[in-house]
Amino acid sequence: MRLTRLKALALPVAAVFATVACGGGGTTGGGSSKGTIVIASDYPASGGEASTGIPEQQAVAFAVSQHQTIKGFTIQYKPFDDAINGVHDPQKGAQNATTMAGDSSIVAMVGPNNSNVAKAMIPILAAVPLAMVSPANTNECLTKSFSYCNPAPSELRKGSTNNYFRIAGTDDQQGPAMAVYAHDTLKFTKAAIFSDNETFGKGVADNFQKKWTSLGGTVVVRNDYDAKNTSDFKTYINSAKSGGAQFVYIGATTGNKPCIFKAQMKGILDVPLTGPDGFALDPQCIKDAGDNATNIYGTTAGSDPVAGNDPNAKSTIDAYKKVYSKPTDIATYTFQSYDCAILLIDAIGRAIDANQNGDITTPVFSYYQSDPTNTATGGWKYLSSQGVTSSS
Repeated sequence: MRLTRLKALALPVAAVFATVACGGGGTTGGGSSKGTIVIASDYPASGGEASTGIPEQQAVAFAVSQHQTIKGFTIQYKPFDDAINGVHDPQKGAQNATTMAGDSSIVAMVGPNNSNVAKAMIPILAAVPLAMVSPANTNECLTKSFSYCNPAPSELRKGSTNNYFRIAGTDDQQGPAMAVYAHDTLKFTKAAIFSDNETFGKGVADNFQKKWTSLGGTVVVRNDYDAKNTSDFKTYINSAKSGGAQFVYIGATTGNKPCIFKAQMKGILDVPLTGPDGFALDPQCIKDAGDNATNIYGTTAGSDPVAGNDPNAKSTIDAYKKVYSKPTDIATYTFQSYDCAILLIDAIGRAIDANQNGDITTPVFSYYQSDPTNTATGGWKYLSSQGVTSSS
């Protein structure tokens, strides 16, 4: 049944989504079910990164609860956790992908969150093929063929039809977005740049650095650290201090300790921490930073439907809040996760502005600053959103 539904993957993106969802339109009721279709998800849902993964799982479950049948088929949801010891893990993601590939009832998945996990999953699911739609992957090399991409997107798919799409902007845009903000709005000139040395973290830090230097900014130190084996960041902090850094940029996810880095900056290097969506808006980051959680700035690869007061999103947000009412039930990519699920469930009447790679062509990035006193938002406040038209 899956292969029949996925033969049209070469069609335009909206048609791909419709095909994946059994030619779905609106939800239908009545009559006996023609069978069960399962939509899966893959997120870090345990440990420190659960603060983002669990709300995303809830968003997919909520979308499925709104669309329980389509064209006579029953829709069900199956979540997968890709965390090991509280941190997203590519090998676990690959294991989950193998399980999905072996289950003919699973026709598509939402996720994953992390680019190195996507890198591990894409070859497995492209061979099926099983469609993937991520709300949060930002590493450009998953879809764009730059000279530094290893492997190239085509090598990831190993000749299979493209099965992978995302609705987030990419790191060749996200890194530069923060560089421009730090230079033009915060008026900084000297940066210390670090990363967790993972696919996402190193990539976004490299892109930040390229844009930063093109703006005339100075890099006083640039290092990548081993997140699994590093708990004391004083050496890195002191090197930034010696260079006269006015701020620090860290490409990393929360589980890889960027906000523990910020906690250890206190009394040594009292300057702002900036970074990407790997830790921006994450309440766990505020907890990790402890009593040094002020002056953290971050980007997210998308608009904020809650803080941005989008009238088109209000009814969905209000309905979600009736089911999931805690402040922690909304995280960075909660409603983007919902959107991905809806695209898979009911593509008819929906258009996604995407190019042939599976990227959106009009990315938006949002800026946030830490606000530890604001417990209702998990310790963050919205600053602004900005559209990005190129990676330069």
